[in-house]
Amino acid sequence: MKKLVPLMLAFLMTLVLVTGGGCSSQTEKKSPTPPPEKLTVNVAALRGPTALSMVKMMESKPALGEEVTTNYQILETPDLLTSKLVSKEVDIAALPTNMAASLYNKGVPYQLAAMSSWGVMYAVSNGETVNSWADLKGKTVYVVGKGATPDIVFRFLLSKNGLNPDTDVKLDYTLDQVQAAQSLIAGRIKLAVLPEPWVTQALKGSNTCKVILDLQEEWKKVVGKDVALAQTCLVVKKDLAAKHPNVVAAFLSAYKDSIDWANQNPSAAGQLAEKLGVGMKAPVAEAAIPRCNLRYEDAQTSKPAVEAFLKVLYDYAPQSIGGKMPDNDFYYKE
Repeated sequence: MKKLVPLMLAFLMTLVLVTGGGCSSQTEKKSPTPPPEKLTVNVAALRGPTALSMVKMMESKPALGEEVTTNYQILETPDLLTSKLVSKEVDIAALPTNMAASLYNKGVPYQLAAMSSWGVMYAVSNGETVNSWADLKGKTVYVVGKGATPDIVFRFLLSKNGLNPDTDVKLDYTLDQVQAAQSLIAGRIKLAVLPEPWVTQALKGSNTCKVILDLQEEWKKVVGKDVALAQTCLVVKKDLAAKHPNVVAAFLSAYKDSIDWANQNPSAAGQLAEKLGVGMKAPVAEAAIPRCNLRYEDAQTSKPAVEAFLKVLYDYAPQSIGGKMPDNDFYYKE
């Protein structure tokens, strides 16, 4: 029996060492890396010039990350886009800057992430000689949408150039943009303030139609040469930005590339615009792109220009931006 005790002790020690070594080996094994979370990003753009900035992305669908799916859609009207933003069905959207500010001020959780278009508004003439703002005195000018952005900007510029918009010029709001372009072409009216692509429609429709005032350039003369007219922007849902900043960063990088590509390839961009249903034929889109002033600029860099634009809208029609100037959190910080 005494001889068995040392043998039993030796066996037990060996067993402890073996099992102990086994535990150590188990704890040193690395846990398998969990698969990346599946994510769907829904992107929307308003039909028309706003969507031109995104046609390359809609066609090529650049990767935003592993297991990230991106859906793109073009929406016909501001009301439809507003509905989808209020219901949070959309994660990223391209839309007018004042619309973005208005929704933000009403508690809809989206931030301005970048600027994309720096104005698409022009005064067009058919047979009326206008060499300066003073030449508009006593004239009738058709403006699309009373109280809308083109009206407010045009009134602001009239005032800054010594004309009272209520007494020195007759502003007529009876025609929409399609009717105004058609009436210019037919010679039924002589002066109108139009956005793209209806400027291009008018110029292509009649060789006597011409641009007499580039409202973007006139804006810079009044507000400051380095303060562009911040008309159209890109917004991102706060929740997406907080949880998936890398996805947002990838999207913004691709969006910049898309804008650069459209500017460098207006013919190909025009063909994509027609194919994707942006709302204009390829030749019109191609000719309109240079006048759409497409240029990417991040939210923080563009903030002074955005604030200058929104301040003019607020002074003339506070409700157009939701009744107040948006606070600093409106501007997304990468």
